[in-house]
Amino acid sequence: SFGEGEFAGFIGPSGSGKTTLLNIIGSLDVPTTGNVLVLGNSVGELTAKQAARLRKESLGFIFQSYNLLAVHTVFENVEFPLLLLKYSTSERRNMVMDALAWVGLTEKVKSKPPQLSGGECQRVAIARAMVKRPSLVLADEPTANLDAANSHNILQTMVKLNRDLKTTFL
Repeated sequence: SFGEGEFAGFIGPSGSGKTTLLNIIGSLDVPTTGNVLVLGNSVGELTAKQAARLRKESLGFIFQSYNLLAVHTVFENVEFPLLLLKYSTSERRNMVMDALAWVGLTEKVKSKPPQLSGGECQRVAIARAMVKRPSLVLADEPTANLDAANSHNILQTMVKLNRDLKTTFL
């Protein structure tokens, strides 16, 4: 059980189910047994449309492999989750620029992922996850592909966003 604004991590050996658990919490997978409640929703009982709505409106995802679209700019990568919501162009622009400011990347707004370092790509992924100010962010090994200095910076950024925005991070 995790409360609002918590910052928690799962540890365990490779193959122990950490990613599977995050995928279930994120309503990407359905539990085969038991009941998983996420923001008051029983994941196993959600229709595909309800699960998509939960992800769209309330969840942010930070993937180990960044999952950025290489042909799109940093701005466009961060804006993407907002295109599924009903924000005006100016609202989206303000939200994207705020998210990029949170992670210190406003100067990279026109860059594309292949032009960025690994640490910068991960910060773009964090901005994308946070742009809609979700209730819950699921981060699957967000520092696995980074050196120690970048790993430390990414974790500091996540802790700051957790503290400042009261977003729950798992």
